[in-house]
Amino acid sequence: MPHLKALTDALLAQDYPDLEIVFSEGGSTDGSAEFLTAIDDPRVRVITPDAPGAARNWTAATEAAQGEFIKLVCQDDLIRPDAITKQVHDLTSNPTAVMAFAPRDIIDAKGNVLYAKRGCQGLKPGLHSGASVINNCYTKGANIIGEPLTVLFRREQLLASMPWDDSNPLMLDVTQYAKVAPKGDVFVRDESIGAFRVSNSSWSTRLANVQRQQFARWQREYAESLT
Repeated sequence: MPHLKALTDALLAQDYPDLEIVFSEGGSTDGSAEFLTAIDDPRVRVITPDAPGAARNWTAATEAAQGEFIKLVCQDDLIRPDAITKQVHDLTSNPTAVMAFAPRDIIDAKGNVLYAKRGCQGLKPGLHSGASVINNCYTKGANIIGEPLTVLFRREQLLASMPWDDSNPLMLDVTQYAKVAPKGDVFVRDESIGAFRVSNSSWSTRLANVQRQQFARWQREYAESLT
């Protein structure tokens, strides 16, 4: 809840004219549900998944969305007012692209920018083979695409890759990208379109070690899928 209002303001401020906003409320107890149901805007719907968990929450939101394009944004992240407009342009201008993505800023709990324009390491702006980008994630041992806030999907290809899978929890996003991106090309934009918020615990050694272990597991599973 501490950051939900800022996210809501960022979503409602989008300049894209035909927007549907689906909030998937996963059973919080901090007043989030009450806040969401009080929003008075015809673009907003609130749904409740039938079971807890990040993957079920993301799957419920994805399947509830009715538009041609889908972006997943977590409750403490932000996107810039023109983010949707620019990424819709990226996809409509490149019919073979199934995903569009871009760098993001890294901000702290108070919204201060810690690092500007992070992500898309080693990728030039423009169109790339989706399979080659996933191979880059594999060889670099890093999620060079970024969190879901950085990505706009074509609905058809994303739905064909359902559900979101958190059996390897910290690789929830990368696992899905690896299912969607090889279905076509991806388009990379050379500007930050939003902000990913971190807390002190995100930088802990324990979490970093867990993330390395889970990425190594994803690499093994990805390599096996190619044989």
